[in-house]
Amino acid sequence: MKRFLVMLYPGFCNFEIAALTEILAFQDDWEMTTVAAESKAYTGEDSMVVLAQKDFSQVVLLDYDLLILPGIDDYHVPLSDVRNAAFLAQLKTAGKRPIIAAMSSSPILLAKAGLLADTKFTGGIFEETYENNPFIPKQNLVRQPVVSDNGIISSSFQFFREFAITVARACGIKVGDSFLEPARKDRPYTAEELTYHFEG
Repeated sequence: MKRFLVMLYPGFCNFEIAALTEILAFQDDWEMTTVAAESKAYTGEDSMVVLAQKDFSQVVLLDYDLLILPGIDDYHVPLSDVRNAAFLAQLKTAGKRPIIAAMSSSPILLAKAGLLADTKFTGGIFEETYENNPFIPKQNLVRQPVVSDNGIISSSFQFFREFAITVARACGIKVGDSFLEPARKDRPYTAEELTYHFEG
């Protein structure tokens, strides 16, 4: 059984990681655990409330195959809680570690933990944030939809589909190029195309 963590903090953005967690939900050999500084309910930016099943002290981070960090409504809040960066700092190792999938503004937490010093990344971070937080290694910023380097996959919010596909493939999961493609506009769909059958 492969295991993955979804890290929670106040103002987490669920929609940015939902395509990825949906792919993982349909894999029989992957199991999810939500984790946070405290084992309690966290309210996301869309007011969805999600329970952190475990706190940081209850997981051995290096035993997991994947760590997912959703974007953040207001990065100041999780950044001000030193437990978040301390938890992530465990990943500064030359040994085996989980794939790290960081969406939108969450790379700021990776930067605070020292994980981006030698790693190219992207994200949905305002330019002013780089100026106000010199610990973010802006010289490693690559302005692309999805960037994968040193086992860290990062993206900005509008590329949630491409992010999900890239992370899933890095985990050895086969995902077609047409996954979650936008609806076509060149011709209407037929009733047959929109008829579904259970394949189980």
